[in-house]
Amino acid sequence: MSNPTTLQSSLIPLAVSTDGTTYKIIVCKKTANFNGTTTTTKEETDCGSFKGLGANDWTMDFDGTVNTTPNGTETSWKDILNYWQAQTLLYVKIQSPSPGGTDFYIQGQAYLSNVKLTVQIGNLVAFSATFEGQGAIDNTP
Repeated sequence: MSNPTTLQSSLIPLAVSTDGTTYKIIVCKKTANFNGTTTTTKEETDCGSFKGLGANDWTMDFDGTVNTTPNGTETSWKDILNYWQAQTLLYVKIQSPSPGGTDFYIQGQAYLSNVKLTVQIGNLVAFSATFEGQGAIDNTP
């Protein structure tokens, strides 16, 4: 049995870009989830059961804690809210920081379809949002 190579999720940033070249990490990210789905239809006939596949679709949801003093390489809650409000098509990327960053990579274009801010007594101000994928993903850096 080989030794598995695992990744620490706290070391893998979620980054966004408006131009596909200059990326900024989402500051104070707590979680990021990639969700891929394919519409499936099932036809029952006297010849058996058959399945048809539709187009692939994807979303990425994430949450974090609001940081009111991000630096120039970070995307804040305020940026996320502005991208959502302007309906900006963004480039979204998750990439491992290992040498060359090639061990783990998912990149695609998406719109922010859902944003939520949570202000709860006794907790830090938190946010969550969902990227709705536009087109195929790329998993080759």
